[in-house]
Amino acid sequence: MGKQSPFEAWLASVQEEQECVLATILPINQPFADNEPCRLFISQEYKCIGDLQDEELNLRVSELARRKLTESNPKSETRVFTMPEGKEIHVFIDVYIPPVELLIFGAGHDAIPVAKYAVSLGFNTSVIDQRDAYNNEERFPGTNQILAKPDEFVEKVKISSRTYIVVMNHHIEKDQETLKFVLPSPAAYVGVLGPRSRRMRMLQALEDEGVTFAPEMLKRMHSPIGLDIGAVTPEEIAMSILAEMIALKNGHTGGFLKGSDTIHQPAGVKEKEHV
Repeated sequence: MGKQSPFEAWLASVQEEQECVLATILPINQPFADNEPCRLFISQEYKCIGDLQDEELNLRVSELARRKLTESNPKSETRVFTMPEGKEIHVFIDVYIPPVELLIFGAGHDAIPVAKYAVSLGFNTSVIDQRDAYNNEERFPGTNQILAKPDEFVEKVKISSRTYIVVMNHHIEKDQETLKFVLPSPAAYVGVLGPRSRRMRMLQALEDEGVTFAPEMLKRMHSPIGLDIGAVTPEEIAMSILAEMIALKNGHTGGFLKGSDTIHQPAGVKEKEHV
């Protein structure tokens, strides 16, 4: 990778679906030159390729890239850096994050609309269930079907910090076995179908087995699952679940927009930075 140009490294990372940032100095108020613009590539491991022709600017941009790569929903943007002599440099920070992944544990009838709507929203969706009569392309088009029993999860199911999980096996022992696997993982969200009393019963049963979870693991567990929209049908429940995941992914809490000063807005960021 060291011999690649910043842009070549960017293209390779995008093709391999790896998180990365490409910073490009924009020729604001200047004619476009024939040569390549100054660029700096930052990989998901925070390795840098390229040069913005100023060591302090390289450092500030790489620090910004590092922060963005740890955010749950980072956005590409143009930042204005003010140099010590007062000159302003406009840098376009292009952030690539692979599609969010959704793992649905359980291939029951109510998992069908969850998978269908998730696929339409661009989630890279997988259904995990050992029953091939239920977990198949016909019932879950556009998804990955992973035929696996709980004791095969470690081998067959991969979870990252951009993975969202819905546990809906409709079988309390299977759900308990699934929780053993998913709660210690780096998943961003673990939603468990069912009322609060069922969640408490499962956690107590696991504790009786000697299985306990750290507070930060339980904090990612959403049960009951979804936003409170009065959902009744499987389709409405699916929308409620996905709405909660989208709100969490975007750093929002859900709720009515009525009376809000802004709509669908992420938290504001500084437009200028001083080097």
